[in-house]
Amino acid sequence: IWIQRMMSLTLLATACHAFTLNIPLLPHSRLSAACVSPPLMATSMISRTTAVPSGPDPYKLVVQDLEYIKTSIKKVLSDNRGGSGALTSNEVLTMAAREFMQRKGKSFRPMVVLLIGRATDADFAIDNRHYKLAVIAEMIHTASLIHADVLEEDETDTSQGTLVHQEVALDVGNKVCILAGDFLLAKAAVELSLLDCSEVTEIVARGLESICEGGMMAFDSNPSAAESADDGHVLTLKEYMHITARGTAQLIGNSCQCSAMLSGHLVDSPIAQACLIFGEGLAMAQQLVAEADALDVLLQKCRRAPRNWPSSIQPSAPLLLAAEAFPELSLMMQRRFSDPGDVAAAISFLERSEAIKRTQQLATEHAQEAENALGMLPTSATRDALHVLCHKVLTGVPIK
Repeated sequence: IWIQRMMSLTLLATACHAFTLNIPLLPHSRLSAACVSPPLMATSMISRTTAVPSGPDPYKLVVQDLEYIKTSIKKVLSDNRGGSGALTSNEVLTMAAREFMQRKGKSFRPMVVLLIGRATDADFAIDNRHYKLAVIAEMIHTASLIHADVLEEDETDTSQGTLVHQEVALDVGNKVCILAGDFLLAKAAVELSLLDCSEVTEIVARGLESICEGGMMAFDSNPSAAESADDGHVLTLKEYMHITARGTAQLIGNSCQCSAMLSGHLVDSPIAQACLIFGEGLAMAQQLVAEADALDVLLQKCRRAPRNWPSSIQPSAPLLLAAEAFPELSLMMQRRFSDPGDVAAAISFLERSEAIKRTQQLATEHAQEAENALGMLPTSATRDALHVLCHKVLTGVPIK
């Protein structure tokens, strides 16, 4: 089942690469030049305790654009251009479209893409191509999440899956998940072709490829997986951060870089590179804050009721930080906290290692990288809004 999840992403990434093969492109070394940090201007320090920077609210600044994005997504999902009108007549495809539309948090990536496009444009404006890029980024991201919600055949808790899993048999729910993800990727590929920019196609394809690699590395490194437990390898924090960067941050970074390119900047220009760094740093900070908050909630729930501790828990930065100080925690994760006293010991290790606080510090470092990258952008109200966004992400304040 897991292989089926990843095949769609891998094939689409390969197809996008193939699409650009016969089109003159910049050498790969120039596409990779964004990995080299540009000289960033000094900016203010950011932390969870500093005051919110002055500037407009990032969401309110593009709220009308986001409403247009939502309308565009609905149109894309229902557009049967070149097809047979299957969406309106096929119940499974209808369920697939609904799975996308009912998911929360669909504003973050489009918002970032639009803000970057506006902040890097000579006239601080965006056009239809920025809208399309925002739709593409969100569809690819959501497709990866839906594929990840495919449940194993022996799973009994369908609340771990999608909305569809709660309504139909597990095997049917899995088929809908796979189809829904494939459906979104196909629609994203069509929209990507309409941008008519081979460089952007290449970079978005690399972001998709990163999601595939991150997913495969995450599967191979899961401490509770039988294969991982058998080979004796213990996942390290450094490895986990690399997996997270590939599976989560790269797509946002690449989308920000492409947004700057659609605003007229060359792929290896200081502005485009800074936008790549900004997107990656912001995404990493958001992920780390979410992991710290989630574990904090779990600890509060389990201190007095250890039975609430999940038998299988995914690796996260706080857990791996604690495991660095207390290696026994890695063994507990491998055996799924099955021994008596495992949960109590794990809670103790997490608290004694200050894992949540240290994860928040890691998030601050990444948010500071994003903050520094904004120093390359011209002064504008939109850039100020991006500063505000960095602070919101770091402090876990709702975007809306």
